[in-house]
Amino acid sequence: MAQAKLQEEIDARERPDVGLSFWPWLLQRVSAVGLIVLLPIHIVVNHLFNIAEVESGALPGLVVFSDVAARIETPTYWVIDLLLLSFALYHGLNGVRNVAMDYGVRGVGEKALTGVLSVVGLVAFVFGIVALASFID
Repeated sequence: MAQAKLQEEIDARERPDVGLSFWPWLLQRVSAVGLIVLLPIHIVVNHLFNIAEVESGALPGLVVFSDVAARIETPTYWVIDLLLLSFALYHGLNGVRNVAMDYGVRGVGEKALTGVLSVVGLVAFVFGIVALASFID
């Protein structure tokens, strides 16, 4: 009896409307996990490996264009760099949007800010792809 009454109360409660705010929240967490995984890979491969090669005398300097170009020509590094670019842009720009919303930007202002940040992100993403493609012969 008590359990049936409790179930009726639960069913009668109004459920919160998740709406579109769920997806930015989820993607913020997904991009954070992606950055946590990809940033150490990027740092180790692009920076620590070069230090070891410079110390052994195999490279003349820490960042050598030919090494960067050779790495980016492989599909694995393309995927890593594109994911890193995507995650960093989304995480950063959505973070700016979240801060603005915390300060009270709502309604039309929120939509305008989201639109502007989306355009900035898209332009930066295209610029990043062009920059990565410039390394390929």
